[in-house]
Amino acid sequence: MKLKKLMLSLTVVLLIVSLNMSKTGAQTMNPLDGVKNYQVYYGHPTEAILKDMQNYDLVIIEPLHYTKAQVEQIKARGTKVLGYISVMEVATWNTGLMSKLQSGDFFTRNGQRVHYPEWDSYLTNIASPHFQGLLLTEIQNQVVAKGIDGVFMDTVGDIDNEHLNNPTVLKQQRDGLVNFLKQARARYGDIAMVQNWGFDTLETATATYVDGIMWESFNADTIKSDAWSQNMIKKLQAVDVKHSVKTLTISTRLSADSHKLAKDSGFIHFHEADAYVNWNAGLVTRTQDAAPTPVAVTPVTKPATTTTTNPAEMTATKPAETTTTKPATTTAAKPATTTTTKPATTTATKPATTSTTKPVTETATKPVTNAETAPKADASTDKQAESKQKTKAELKQEKKDKKEKKKAKKHAKKHTKKYAAKQSSSNDHYAAKGKMCGKEKYKTAGFLNFFKF
Repeated sequence: MKLKKLMLSLTVVLLIVSLNMSKTGAQTMNPLDGVKNYQVYYGHPTEAILKDMQNYDLVIIEPLHYTKAQVEQIKARGTKVLGYISVMEVATWNTGLMSKLQSGDFFTRNGQRVHYPEWDSYLTNIASPHFQGLLLTEIQNQVVAKGIDGVFMDTVGDIDNEHLNNPTVLKQQRDGLVNFLKQARARYGDIAMVQNWGFDTLETATATYVDGIMWESFNADTIKSDAWSQNMIKKLQAVDVKHSVKTLTISTRLSADSHKLAKDSGFIHFHEADAYVNWNAGLVTRTQDAAPTPVAVTPVTKPATTTTTNPAEMTATKPAETTTTKPATTTAAKPATTTTTKPATTTATKPATTSTTKPVTETATKPVTNAETAPKADASTDKQAESKQKTKAELKQEKKDKKEKKKAKKHAKKHTKKYAAKQSSSNDHYAAKGKMCGKEKYKTAGFLNFFKF
């Protein structure tokens, strides 16, 4: 009898342990559990932005723009942070990563690399062990080392978009992605991992390794009228039940209606109206004693006025990778503060005008006192030379800052163009998917598997 009780107790313990273990050996608690609101922002932080980020349950950022101390500041009140990486594309502006790529890291078709001229990026080969290693290093340096909670993996949807009609290559790329995810789990444990698009890849390959998936262009006017979208909502709900994978949605118009549709579907929603380059302040509030709750869903910036119901709105859009171009982090050097040698009796002479060399950062520069007031001629000469040298440094820094700002603005425009181009280029593809209730079109093994759950 005692033996039976012992065996029963042991069985219960094992059951509890198994329920608390995830698919990969980590705890089943999804890092996104409890997340009610979030925001995506790829710009540079300010003190005001860092403070407002604390009001959100989750923020997705470009980690290159943040220090470990800034990440800790965001997380001070419980906010979770995900860092952006691009998995299936590398942009040419990312010279650091581009310089490390080998020929086998690029995906080639008919001997040619696949280039996206709209945003000047190349399709990568996630099956390449070398490229997987580069991505793992990126996670270590930009996510783990900075105390960021996990990674947001953009461009995963390229696997489905590019390889759907080639089952052999499709499987090869999915297997490569799974191998990469396995290595990430083995190295970094239970960090949060969210993929952008790639619904079929999620269902057939990655659901057991990721914690979430993002659905961009989740606009109520399109989603409600599209059969493919309605079917996909049910499938993602089922994936969540089976594998604990949360769905994060983003709308670009009809904020209130889209938010309600997402909430009714059990999804976590965010309304984006400016391509992730501007921080939308004040959308949610949090107090020390209460969990964050979303306020009335009203877009801070005017949403797009387009109301087309073309299912092409479903296509994945890539966030502004260009924001990873980090501007100069050092402010212009402060002019020489010669006032320490200023005699007690000051003259009425006009100080040297340094306003023309004021840095872009608008930090107030202290004017250099006139050399005639200096007690020693030699010291005055040295001070003037130092002031002149500092001014040249300021001019150089000002020119550099202007160049970086111009470059960042250009990148933002390029992303906006890319966002629209990617939707337009996939009109036929997603229109066909929207009519797939009877499965008459795209009768390939990979696509049929998309509808088997």
